[in-house]
Amino acid sequence: MRKSNTSGLLSSSYLQICLGNFLLFISRYMLLPMLPVVMAGRLGASLAFTGSIFVLLTAGMFLAGPFYSYLMDTYKRKYICLLSFAIMLLVNAACLFVQTPVEFMLLCLIHGISFGLATTTSITLAIDLTNPGKRSASNVVFGWTSRFGMMMGVAAGIAIFMYRGFDEVVYLSAAVGGVGILLINMLYVPFRAPIGSKLCTTDRFLLGRGWIPMLNMILIALIPSVLITLVPDTYKCVVLMGYSIPFFAVVGTGFFISAVFLKLLFKEDNFLGQIISGLVVMILATALLAFPVAELTTAPGAVLLGIGMGLVTPEFLLMFVKLSQHCQRGTANTMHLLSWETGISIGIAIACYTTAQIPESLPVLYRFCLAMAVLSLIFFLLVTYPYFKKKRFR
Repeated sequence: MRKSNTSGLLSSSYLQICLGNFLLFISRYMLLPMLPVVMAGRLGASLAFTGSIFVLLTAGMFLAGPFYSYLMDTYKRKYICLLSFAIMLLVNAACLFVQTPVEFMLLCLIHGISFGLATTTSITLAIDLTNPGKRSASNVVFGWTSRFGMMMGVAAGIAIFMYRGFDEVVYLSAAVGGVGILLINMLYVPFRAPIGSKLCTTDRFLLGRGWIPMLNMILIALIPSVLITLVPDTYKCVVLMGYSIPFFAVVGTGFFISAVFLKLLFKEDNFLGQIISGLVVMILATALLAFPVAELTTAPGAVLLGIGMGLVTPEFLLMFVKLSQHCQRGTANTMHLLSWETGISIGIAIACYTTAQIPESLPVLYRFCLAMAVLSLIFFLLVTYPYFKKKRFR
């Protein structure tokens, strides 16, 4: 019988699922920055309306969530991941042919369902393919691929949209997603005996002890989500040494710096210090964007935003994991992702509505990001961290 290589964290199988997940997030997030504006123009609807429809992306994830455990217990996880990934790509392509607001609403709902199922199964596959003693590190690395894929997808989508147009963004999104599907299809996944999961359950979906961190995570996710929809109109590019670089590519650079280098500044168990430091850095980043000095603060603000996110998001993931029991690691990972995606959808809706309703809304939204960063820190210190100390299992 063929065996899966789980002897080390960076096994070929684990790297393969990480890369597939990275491409999944790139493919998805390439469309998000410009989709509200493009759909508003094509459907003859207001930006406030098309932006609010994005809440259906998260609604789809919540709608399918109770069935995650049953599907992954009854059917082969790899094939569920492949099918849901493929459906998401088809939905992306279908955006080129949308004729009515109702069609767009249905596509957003189906997209949320398929994306939620694809990410949940990929999380489970990553756990299955990791040595049990290294699963916490595995969770963090896998989470990095999601956040980094988000930033690179946003940056690539905006760059292509600027120079080639929306149709080309959709084509490249499909191509990137196709490569991700091929990688996952080549993956060998060991057999897992069914455990008889119920048809409808919160297993692999919602963590009972995770609601407080979820609220905190939503507040944090509002910051990049508002900026995602503003970037096409304002900070399209950051000019560095005469070169124009997409804003979120610079954010991604900051995220990479924090993930690779700044971790050396913190002790392994310095959970509290790392989150506080990350949130303070995000406050500074949003302050530089909200109160710019010409264009001099744009690049530092972008780098600091990435650094702050790189410090905060992995530790929040570990917080969810430590609030879970031994058999709930997958549930903790899924709820962390659900928290993030909820904040992203709400933030896009807020940004679009504000832009449509308030003249000269950009300063308002940048200051909203600053307020969310400050509120996130206060909420963490006064509510989330005391709750975590009291409720943690690990």
